[in-house]
Amino acid sequence: MIEDNTGAFLNKVSQNFRLGDVTAWEHLKNGNINQTYRVDVKTPKGKRTYILQKINSVAFKTPWKNVENHALITKHISEKLKNDPDIGRKAVKLYKTAAGSYLYTDKNGDYWRAMTYIYGAVSVNKPDRLIMEKTGEAFGTFQSLLSDCPAELLHETIPGFHDTERRMENLKQAAERDICGRLPEVREEFEFLTSFPEYASFFRRNYEAGLIPLRVTHNDTKCNNVMFDADTFEPLAIIDLDTVMPGFAAHDFGDALRFGANTASEDEEDLSKVGFDMEMFKAFVRGYIPMVMDSFMPYELETLPVGVVSITLECASRFLTDYLEGDVYFITRKPKHNLIRAKCQIELIKAELSCLSEMKEEVIRIYKEATSKKGLYTRSIAAQAKV
Repeated sequence: MIEDNTGAFLNKVSQNFRLGDVTAWEHLKNGNINQTYRVDVKTPKGKRTYILQKINSVAFKTPWKNVENHALITKHISEKLKNDPDIGRKAVKLYKTAAGSYLYTDKNGDYWRAMTYIYGAVSVNKPDRLIMEKTGEAFGTFQSLLSDCPAELLHETIPGFHDTERRMENLKQAAERDICGRLPEVREEFEFLTSFPEYASFFRRNYEAGLIPLRVTHNDTKCNNVMFDADTFEPLAIIDLDTVMPGFAAHDFGDALRFGANTASEDEEDLSKVGFDMEMFKAFVRGYIPMVMDSFMPYELETLPVGVVSITLECASRFLTDYLEGDVYFITRKPKHNLIRAKCQIELIKAELSCLSEMKEEVIRIYKEATSKKGLYTRSIAAQAKV
């Protein structure tokens, strides 16, 4: 919480970033991690609007790594888009303090940053097929723009974030300890999740074999992290860059679809409502593949659907681990909330597995269709990605 008068406090933050005097502000409550404010400031050139954000130091223990990553990729994207007349809305710029830092530390020891406000833009929480296609285009463009940005230059802001094998090992250890005595009631779910070691290890094995690269990845590819033009709904920029770090493109692809193609909410108790919407998948692929086809290897493209299953397996494992450990990580809002979430994700895994062959066929079809228009279709180094 901000202890002082909010307006006065934000004005002090703004002054430290040399933005100007705050004349109006709004607390934006869409995010779950950081505290975000939109501020209007008075400048010699008139009113300007910016984003001021207090970084959650519990979630991000080294915030300087977050802003260094952010600055690096924004610089890279800005260079690629330097001739775009709308560049101001397509690269989320960070501002520096008078001391030359991207962070301001307040009297409570909390870290703040200042960023571009994207004018005339909206985000969407519940996508339809058109928004899903545009979301695919947005994240595909993000990947394409950063395809030649060396991933090794980025900090790992959350170590092991998408290490699915480690997540599975954590689940096994939680079950072995069973500190809350909950294992008997979740034995079926535990045995299901631990029966897919090939999916947990798939991307590590392919990376070690030299078949897929590490890339700059976003790691939170929900559609509400895309800013769309308020009039045309064309994608403008990707936001919420705290989790940008080295990773596998298929995890970003998979998480977008785990969220966007699920026919139910993440904590739906009526499991008959949970399914995988192939039409939403197809819409996302139509937007995504043409954006990345020139920078991804054909085999890498064919592995993308495996990422849908892998990331859902990882998510389900995390929910069940937290339930076994006494609900200490994820915020819960009702009894057995983490178990409900885990069961929902397990049902989604079953639906995804039943669609996996169709997903692979659709990716290859869109790739062939897009490349044939340019006369570029190249045979894959493998007939199909094998788990």
